Amino acid sequence: SLNDVQVTLGGLEQTWVGLQNFKYVLREHATFYQDLFVTFSNALPNTVLIIFFSLFAAVLLNGKFKFRGAARVLFFLPIVLATDLINVELVGVSLEETGAGAASQNLSGAMIDGMGLPIEVIASILGVISNVFETIKLSGVQILIFLAGLQSVSPSMYEVAKMEGATAYETFWKVTLPTVSPLVLTNVIYTLTDNLMRTKLVDTIQATAFGSAQYGNSAAMSVSFLVLTLVVVGVVTLILGKVVFYND
Repeated sequence: SLNDVQVTLGGLEQTWVGLQNFKYVLREHATFYQDLFVTFSNALPNTVLIIFFSLFAAVLLNGKFKFRGAARVLFFLPIVLATDLINVELVGVSLEETGAGAASQNLSGAMIDGMGLPIEVIASILGVISNVFETIKLSGVQILIFLAGLQSVSPSMYEVAKMEGATAYETFWKVTLPTVSPLVLTNVIYTLTDNLMRTKLVDTIQATAFGSAQYGNSAAMSVSFLVLTLVVVGVVTLILGKVVFYND
């Protein structure tokens, strides 16, 4: 990242340029700075959404109901095998062909006219709805981790809460969530880094190196991305670490 790298017959030839590559990618590159901002601004809310859905699904799958084993198999099989049974692009095409695209436009128009919501809020709501299939697809590992944590909770804790007259809502916030809070931290870090690696920015870094042969600039992008990722993950870990409950 601190060199101008050229491919020669003898191999890679490096010429020291200092911080020139970093100045270029952060100040002069057409899309890197914008892609960097969009990557983190999208990864954070997506992480929150996936964590909430994963915990909710794990609690449901951990409940006692008939054919629970079959339900778990049907839910996890497409995710674990990564067969891509839910193809977001195909779903989008099908919705447009069936007129659902026009219905979505009518819905957004009705929300603007009838509810008086700002356009930014409406765009966020519709974005969450349109990404629901992708959210399910990216939640498999997190659900498995939460489910394993829920199954390790001692039944006596729930019995005591029930004897004390705690409602299901109170039991969740006072027993379930504190017990699995270390797994929340684990899943947040995993989900955040996983989301960051599934962005356009990674494609830009690879294209800069192997498409344009600008290895020095690509390395500078990678280092910048890595440093910012470590900062964000460190801040998130520091914040969540204060509310994590460790049962000794």
